[in-house]
Amino acid sequence: MASKVVKFNFKPCENEQIEAVVKLGEEKRSVIHGIVVDSNNRPIKNAVVKLLMVKNPSGCKPTVCAITHTFTDEYGQFLFGPLCPDRCYLIKVWYNDVKIREVVVDPDPCSEYCLKCSDASPCRDKKRADECDDDC
Repeated sequence: MASKVVKFNFKPCENEQIEAVVKLGEEKRSVIHGIVVDSNNRPIKNAVVKLLMVKNPSGCKPTVCAITHTFTDEYGQFLFGPLCPDRCYLIKVWYNDVKIREVVVDPDPCSEYCLKCSDASPCRDKKRADECDDDC
């Protein structure tokens, strides 16, 4: 992932200059950034892009679990993340009468907080990805 938010508190005294060094740990989570375009390669604004997790992708009965959704910006761009390691994702796009195109995304490994299947998921409470239940 390209950026990480870090928070720290401080209270400067009168006439004081603070020299701060903020040290960040290694970032291993992933994101997916994409662009939705029409048949003439023009960006599509306000398309609905939905991120789903694929359970048992190589099994007889793969299932999908909705995670989140977003709308494309004026340039047709969308962004999802952070994504968990070793999980298979699916993206669905809706725009007026356009057919749905499904794309399976295999993210790079990560070890921090990642998007999970439901709002009730423990990951929504910002637990580490390895502490979360994989069931939808």
